[in-house]
Amino acid sequence: MKLRFILSFVVTVGLVYSLNRNWSSIPPLGKFLDPFQGFWQNAESGNEEDTVIEIPGLNGEVSVYFDSLQIPHVFSSTEEDLYFTQGYITARHRLWQMEFQTHAAAGRISEIIGEAALDFDRYNRRIGMVYAAENSLKSIEDDPTAKMVIDNYTNGINAYIKSLKPKDYPLEYKLLNYEPELWTNLKSALLLKYMSKTLNISEKDMEMTNALSVFGKDMLDVLYPDYEKVGDPIVDKTGDWNFDPIRIDSVPFALPLELIALHRPEKPSPDVGSNNWAVSGSKTSTGYPMLSNDPHLTLSLPSIWYIMHLNGPNTNAMGATLPGAPSII
Repeated sequence: MKLRFILSFVVTVGLVYSLNRNWSSIPPLGKFLDPFQGFWQNAESGNEEDTVIEIPGLNGEVSVYFDSLQIPHVFSSTEEDLYFTQGYITARHRLWQMEFQTHAAAGRISEIIGEAALDFDRYNRRIGMVYAAENSLKSIEDDPTAKMVIDNYTNGINAYIKSLKPKDYPLEYKLLNYEPELWTNLKSALLLKYMSKTLNISEKDMEMTNALSVFGKDMLDVLYPDYEKVGDPIVDKTGDWNFDPIRIDSVPFALPLELIALHRPEKPSPDVGSNNWAVSGSKTSTGYPMLSNDPHLTLSLPSIWYIMHLNGPNTNAMGATLPGAPSII
């Protein structure tokens, strides 16, 4: 009898231990398969139901209608509630995507998946993604309207996160065995910098530095001539850059190469970019000018875009949004 009890106890303890810990990339199966808290709770009908939700933080009543394509149309009597609701609805559908992208920008993926992401995180930290986002956020919050928009967007996201219980966490959190953090304005700035990195990181510094050391400056100028002598961007005050660059006049010491060794991340596709173009009304059948945006970005799942319609006292716009950033892009 004692032997049976001891054997049952050992087996029970073994099951509890093995089902509540990660095994390599496999999540704790006890939590994941739990019918009350696990992945079963993530089943959904695919259609939003007609419901009334009491959300702390709203100043008035907001209506959200989902059309046949499940695109949300948000109607609000105040701009504050409009962006609060945008944050709430976007988080309801894309929370994990939003947070994982900002973790990537901040060099924090290894906190979730371990050593496999260390080089990726080191690279993003060394190119100064957080530093850039912090400075970008200062500029955003210096403008009262922009600060109102991003503050309410953040509050809306957090209202949704605070409404969640573990059983409600998106499936990806259960697969990776971690919990969502509260949102901050800095996370939105990180997302925008991550987007900037996608569009602007196609540098060739390593290749050109090697070519310079092999061929010398004179031959490099012959092999790689600068065809565009002047490249003013299409912005206000061309040629007048209104910022003070950080200058490094001297390097006080050098680190051994083995201490800063880093596997180079995969180079972005040369086809990734984002442009726009216009056609004069003299060349169109209607006589009106045409303006077209032309984003050609990498495919992802979920999509990089989230379509919404925002209608408020000073806003009526419908189109693509970036999950994690307010307004219509």
